[in-house]
Amino acid sequence: MNFKKELIKNIFFKGVNVLLSFVVTVLIVRLLGAQGNGIYSLFIANTAIIVLIVSFSFNSGLTYYSAKNEFSPLALINSAFVILVIQVLLILTAEKIFRAIFGFSFYVDINSAQLPSWGCLYLFAILLNGYVSAIFTGNKWFNTLNILTVITNIIFIIVFAFLLFKNHSYSIENTLLILKTYIILIALQALLNLIILLRKIKFRFRFFFLNPAQFKLVFMYAGVAFFSNLFQFFAYRMDYWFVNYFQNKDELGLYALASKLNQVLWLLPMTIAAVIIPFTVTASEELMEKIKTILRLQFNGYILLGILLAITSPILIPLIFRSDFTGTVLPFIILLPGVIIFTLTTILAAYFAGINRQDINLKISFFCFFTILIGDILLVPRFGIEGAAVASCIGYSISGFVSLYVFSKKSGWSFKELLLIKKKDFILIKNVFTDKLKTHV
Repeated sequence: MNFKKELIKNIFFKGVNVLLSFVVTVLIVRLLGAQGNGIYSLFIANTAIIVLIVSFSFNSGLTYYSAKNEFSPLALINSAFVILVIQVLLILTAEKIFRAIFGFSFYVDINSAQLPSWGCLYLFAILLNGYVSAIFTGNKWFNTLNILTVITNIIFIIVFAFLLFKNHSYSIENTLLILKTYIILIALQALLNLIILLRKIKFRFRFFFLNPAQFKLVFMYAGVAFFSNLFQFFAYRMDYWFVNYFQNKDELGLYALASKLNQVLWLLPMTIAAVIIPFTVTASEELMEKIKTILRLQFNGYILLGILLAITSPILIPLIFRSDFTGTVLPFIILLPGVIIFTLTTILAAYFAGINRQDINLKISFFCFFTILIGDILLVPRFGIEGAAVASCIGYSISGFVSLYVFSKKSGWSFKELLLIKKKDFILIKNVFTDKLKTHV
């Protein structure tokens, strides 16, 4: 399988899915309003940390060992099912204990008797989808996964557009309705992905699982990835909890939108990273030169995009999301530089994971987390959502440059070679477009 060809196809599909995901975000935010978006964003953040802790990054191990092709796909998926059942039981038990102690669900701090069951369904769907996607990625079945993502995003758009046409309330009941609808759609997406995966591996149920030694290998890889992902998650989301504690749900809704819009910029690097991991597992040295080119093209392209977004966002954000979200503009602009620099970490973390150097990712993730934690403690109580944006921007920027420094030392290439655009990069872009035009003529 050709790395360049797969990368180009994935970038194309990701471009389509970024656009579709943005439309989904616009529809959901317009349906919810500022306070509803704060509740929704807190639910997503809280469930994400629960998934991360309970999963122990088992999906990372599935991707790595699917790519190595050392274990049977049937054994991997059967083992994932068993792990999933255990994880759901742990979630149910933990939620009951938490609610008994604190009087509300750990999904979000509002009083609703329905939240525990809906939250559990959401976590089950997210875990299942994560494991299925990991096996798709490890086997380099990118086309199938990308097409499924396009289909589900289109379904999301149709459903939420219909709700926006029919509904104009910003009540708590409406927020819960939107949340339930989102959970149902995520569950259907997980089910569809599972059905397609089972067809691809010609699944026939047998009691065939990873043996203890194989489980140990998967969990050893996943364990280091877990702590790295845990610190990185807190770096992404702990500002939500600081803003929720020191400010209110309206301010959280404004900041959550600024964060979401910026993190849309990470979707393309994450797509590239998903391609890099399985190819690096089998051909790490051959891939280093390609990664150097990717870093240059991505970083310089994102700088130009960032400048454009900073200029246009004061007009576009209130226009697209309504004037209620004017307060989102400043934190969005503050976050931009850090988010752009962090794209370096996204690409290089995939390379380090592919060569089984998760220890590097762990150290960089902890450094990023610690920087943002100190920044949030010092800045959010005094400066609110703008302080949270400054803290995250600094943490993301440091993480990006530290990742680049480590890769620079390992490869022997200078920052100039890795970041400054070259003439041959323009020639490469021209050749890609020329090849595409020839293909369609």
